[in-house]
Amino acid sequence: MSGTVWSERFAHRKSDPTLDAFNASVGKDLFLFDAEIKASAAYARGLERAAVLTKEELAAILAGLDKVDNRVKAGEKVDRFEDVHAVVEILLTEEIGETGKKLHTGRSRNEQVATDERLYLKEKIAGILDAVTEIQRSLVRLAEAHPDAVMPGYTHLQQGQCILFAHYILSFFWPLERGKARLEETLKRVDVLPLGSGALAGSTITIDRRFLMEILGFRTVTENSCDAVSDRSFILETLFDLSLILIDLGRMAEDFIIFASAEFGFLRLDDSIATSSSLMPQKKNPDIFELVRAAPARLFGGLCQLFMILKSLPSTYDKDLQEDKGPLFRGIEDSFEVLRVAALAVDRIAPNEERMRAAINPALFATDLIDYLMDRKIPFRDAHGIVGRIVEHAETAGKRLPDLGLEDFRKFHPAFGPDVFGVFDPNVSIARKKTEGSTAPESVRLQVERAKQCLSRTV
Repeated sequence: MSGTVWSERFAHRKSDPTLDAFNASVGKDLFLFDAEIKASAAYARGLERAAVLTKEELAAILAGLDKVDNRVKAGEKVDRFEDVHAVVEILLTEEIGETGKKLHTGRSRNEQVATDERLYLKEKIAGILDAVTEIQRSLVRLAEAHPDAVMPGYTHLQQGQCILFAHYILSFFWPLERGKARLEETLKRVDVLPLGSGALAGSTITIDRRFLMEILGFRTVTENSCDAVSDRSFILETLFDLSLILIDLGRMAEDFIIFASAEFGFLRLDDSIATSSSLMPQKKNPDIFELVRAAPARLFGGLCQLFMILKSLPSTYDKDLQEDKGPLFRGIEDSFEVLRVAALAVDRIAPNEERMRAAINPALFATDLIDYLMDRKIPFRDAHGIVGRIVEHAETAGKRLPDLGLEDFRKFHPAFGPDVFGVFDPNVSIARKKTEGSTAPESVRLQVERAKQCLSRTV
């Protein structure tokens, strides 16, 4: 039997293996097999409801689909078929004979593939949301384990102000929460059933699309059959959402790579997430985080590929759309792998609290000196200028700010008193922050609670 479902259209066609292999997609779309079986079973029920199939024929088709499912999952080679749709339809006919040929009544591969992709994404997005949540759990555990650790915070890779390590770690929680929100919103647009749209114009069979929707667990049905078979924006949107999540993880990984270096030494990496060198045995390379950092590149490549495939396509279905499978499958599977690894890796790092505290440059307290002066009714801009001159004076004298004498401070303004040296304490600096969402201990404690509330909503 031919591996295509249209072979009788060309009675005198001479097959060319090179051309047929180029046209076939079974090597690219077989990942949709489960969805194809599920959608075919639902469609068979719809045909029975429309009186196209008898109850006996429906039972035969459903039993036959189970046998096809078992054959393929047992390892039967399917490379003789054109695509995943042909795999199911032709093997079904092999199993149950002529009744199998009725399954495709009123149905088109154009609507089948769009349905399969949406079924696949519905399942995968749910799993991705769970995987992102696991990373968030790891981040919260890390923050809770070190509530009092302090560190220098950075802008422009230059020390800026003192912050709690927990506050820093939670800064990676909230971008992931936004990423989940985007995926949940995208899922609403994925969760729309194309089945029943035909090739482009609908079907002459009285298929109850709302019935199919309920069987397959979709939220609603597509409004326009032409749009239904051509739309791939839901794939683009999903991959874009994932790309933002991987960007955020890549930034986190970059920080951890830097902070685990000998020059910083802020983080200790468990041996399970590091490797060594084939030449330099002293090396402890943060390979896992480097690969997480690199991961967005693959996804961006697939996203751009799909953008270009869809650019300027005429309506409705075109063979170009066959090429959406690679970006879809690779994007989803690669992202899953990265997300699972990231959660494990975060659980395998620990801060070096002593090293982080020791690394705090007293120059960080310049802003605290400004606050000190503002507490004494000196306008901010004047205080900023005064402290700027003090910093320059200390640099010229080769001294750290805490090493200046009281007389040095009073040269720049008489408001400085003996208590000025109390500002050079990371914990004092951090505790002085008053705004919601700040690094103040109470604010971070509340932030942890809000993060846990977010996680409890995803259970």
